[in-house]
Amino acid sequence: MTQLPTAAAPSRSHAAQPGHRTSQPLRAISYNIRYATQSPVLGERPWTVRCPKLCTQLNFLTAGHESPFICLQECLYSQIVDIQSRLGSNWSHIGRGRGTGETDGEFSPIFYPSGIWSCIRSETRWLSKTPYQPSKGWDAVLNRIVTMGEFVHKTRGTRVVVMSTHFDHIGVKARQHSAELLIQFAKEWSHDSDIKPAVVLIGGDFNSTPNDGAYKTMTAPGSGMSDIASLIPVDQHYGNHLTYTSFGEPTEWPKRIDFLFVQEPRTAVITSFGVVSNSFDDQIRISDHRPVVADMDIVSYF
Repeated sequence: MTQLPTAAAPSRSHAAQPGHRTSQPLRAISYNIRYATQSPVLGERPWTVRCPKLCTQLNFLTAGHESPFICLQECLYSQIVDIQSRLGSNWSHIGRGRGTGETDGEFSPIFYPSGIWSCIRSETRWLSKTPYQPSKGWDAVLNRIVTMGEFVHKTRGTRVVVMSTHFDHIGVKARQHSAELLIQFAKEWSHDSDIKPAVVLIGGDFNSTPNDGAYKTMTAPGSGMSDIASLIPVDQHYGNHLTYTSFGEPTEWPKRIDFLFVQEPRTAVITSFGVVSNSFDDQIRISDHRPVVADMDIVSYF
């Protein structure tokens, strides 16, 4: 676990006036919601059944939290419209489809409470050698993207950068290079502004277990990233460990491939972490993934 840095006390003769310190609670959620397929697999219910359950779950997971950010993956445009409608006018989202047109293909959107936070810039990049245009990277079988946003708290002035992504499920080389690109983009977005963000967060479906190369790249020394789950003792984790469940297909195996990362060094103190269920008494799986949730307190100095 990376320890928070402590500042040395200034000498009496050269003591600077202390800056204003604020503590900002924030909840981060990453959730692959499963695209609205017209050909559901065995055990999968159609989007018309899953949608109200998913949106009710998102409303529950964010209720009472002033500053929740939701990183979703595998959303078609029609699903974005449905989710935005059910979350209501207090929410906005950023992101575009991974295809040629703005609404073509899957999104990795970020939903945020627009009454509390302003999005001051946003961008979608492709995880490829040509990240500024729709493209497929290395051995990937599909276009893959990352959605990035910088947000400012409307009353406190706290700045955060949030990124949502979905790595390729086939291309090993593509996942490796996608991780390298994410680290590069995160460093870029944390340093190219006059005011440094208080925290940089990445949520996504990485299609990579902790034993795979992409995850190891994300958490390698010098990457500047920590898996948020590793910052909380395991016996304090809530709920499940595995994040991908499938819909019960006999050829699929549950595994941990969805993560929340935070950039180091950080002023965020992680206070809780959990992997929430995607199925309840009715046995309807809301998605083939479970939502990953973390709470933190962000310390800012002005």
